[in-house]
Amino acid sequence: MVSIPSQFTHFLNGLPIFIVLLIVSLLLIFAGRKVVKALAFLVVGLIGASIGGTLAAQYISSLGWFGSILGILIGFFAGGLLGLLVVRLGIGLAVGYAAYVITVDIVSSTIAGIIVGFVFFLTGVVLYNKILTLVTALAGGFLLFTALNLPPLNLPSLASAAIAIIITMIGLWVDFGRRKRRAKATFTGAFSSV
Repeated sequence: MVSIPSQFTHFLNGLPIFIVLLIVSLLLIFAGRKVVKALAFLVVGLIGASIGGTLAAQYISSLGWFGSILGILIGFFAGGLLGLLVVRLGIGLAVGYAAYVITVDIVSSTIAGIIVGFVFFLTGVVLYNKILTLVTALAGGFLLFTALNLPPLNLPSLASAAIAIIITMIGLWVDFGRRKRRAKATFTGAFSSV
């Protein structure tokens, strides 16, 4: 039996690491939020499909293959939605915990840290799309910096940093601009239909 990691490394053996890093970094910079959401939906959805198929085979076996397919589909979509919720809550927890630690460091009060951490947790949950866009773009920028320092180009660190910063800023501008245009179109479309 061949495992997924060994198939993945076999595929990557033909590609230089520079190309792989370049592709991943540009994906993260320009579409990181969508990539993370799609991966979370797919991975947790597949786990849910496995659980749903197992439960369907155990509890609604009287429906035969239809019951199994129904269990798999329900498990996949329920798991995928749970995966998206986990991403949202995970970002909220990370922001809240960071605010808690910083507050306790500054004020030396656990109660104040908990209150500030909870407020930032809620803020992180509400603003998770913007935070996810920023975090994935920054991660992509660091990967791009690394890729530009690798053997095919061997750019100096200052040039690599400048290029990575400029491309990251362009990626953020494109993503936030795309979301603004979509929100504006939705807002004006709502009033034009009245």
